[in-house]
Amino acid sequence: MKVTDSLLALALALAPLTATAYQTAQNIEEAKTKVTDDGIAVVMYARDWDKYSKKTAELMLADPAVTKALGQAVVIRMDVPNVTTKEEHEENKKRFGNLDLSFPNVYPAIVLYDKNNRRLTDICIPFAERKDPAAVAKKVQTAMDAARKQAKLLAQAESASGVDKARLIGQAAAVPGVNRPNDVAKQLKQLDPNDESGLYEVATLNLFATAIESADTKDWEADLARMKKLMANPMLTTFQKQQACCIAIGLLRRHGGLARKAELKQMLKTLRELDPDSLLGKSAIDAERMWVSNLNLIEGWSPSILPDDATPVELEGQHPIKEAGTYEITFTYTKGTEALKIAGVRICDGDTTIAEDMHAGATGYKSSNNTYTVKVPAALKKPHVYFIFNMGAKRDSYGRITITKK
Repeated sequence: MKVTDSLLALALALAPLTATAYQTAQNIEEAKTKVTDDGIAVVMYARDWDKYSKKTAELMLADPAVTKALGQAVVIRMDVPNVTTKEEHEENKKRFGNLDLSFPNVYPAIVLYDKNNRRLTDICIPFAERKDPAAVAKKVQTAMDAARKQAKLLAQAESASGVDKARLIGQAAAVPGVNRPNDVAKQLKQLDPNDESGLYEVATLNLFATAIESADTKDWEADLARMKKLMANPMLTTFQKQQACCIAIGLLRRHGGLARKAELKQMLKTLRELDPDSLLGKSAIDAERMWVSNLNLIEGWSPSILPDDATPVELEGQHPIKEAGTYEITFTYTKGTEALKIAGVRICDGDTTIAEDMHAGATGYKSSNNTYTVKVPAALKKPHVYFIFNMGAKRDSYGRITITKK
């Protein structure tokens, strides 16, 4: 075998280890000559104010998994100075044209654009992931898959018309993980003026403004129904559904009262199940504990079931208040840094209040007015016992409750 043949064989053997699937370019003009459906990836890293940033970016771009995830995207490197001068800003305009170069929150980052230069998403690489190319590759692959899915829907929309085209554009806008196409609301309004698809409402949805409006609404039931409808809309993102769920929870908490307590609890469960690892999902656990947790007669009260406001706490499990008669309910402090402050006791049959004793009482190292008397005129079919406390933020209190029939 000739020496040249040996070198060729060696080169072919090493090719899979060294070749990169993605392309490279120095500027946007060069990228235009190479761009494919996989678009452009601008890799941004700190120039001199983060000594690990550039090294991390280079390691990521050399990693086979990241390389594979980028597909045939055109990669342009961009080192970001701590402060961009006027001259550097002008140079970036020449080099990157009309690309949106607003900076990500974390460096290094891979910013993806489609073949028409529309910014799709930012893939930030926090310090914890700098030694984990597999995690970065997974992020890149997820974003690239989302971009391809969106591009496919938009391509289908090009050959459609009317409401069908509106639906495809709406589906493209709802693809999670990438920014929605430009002028979505305007296109939907033109294609589907009567909003038969329901997509225009989704595209123009401002749930923050809706929450403010709902705070003072007179027809809260109508707003609640709308939020439930939005939560069932498959075109909403998970976060949007969580926002709608939060508004529904707020409406039930402000206006629902005891009669809607079970519904409030179900909404909190839904908020958690939509995305258990999200901030809203995790907060639902604390909200349920504070707003709808029940108190067991055997275990007594503890900080975990005491709300910081006047939300009634239901007595769960077995209790003697079922038959007609007069009952005394006494709260006795056992430990903790705070005395229990009580506002009253309420007895209900189903959703109807049957009897109550509302007066300020307390039990701690000293007790005063801590016994409550209620007169039940007839046997209860669906007995509920509610306690109303007045603890505020300090709730480190434990104790027992006794119920006796006179």
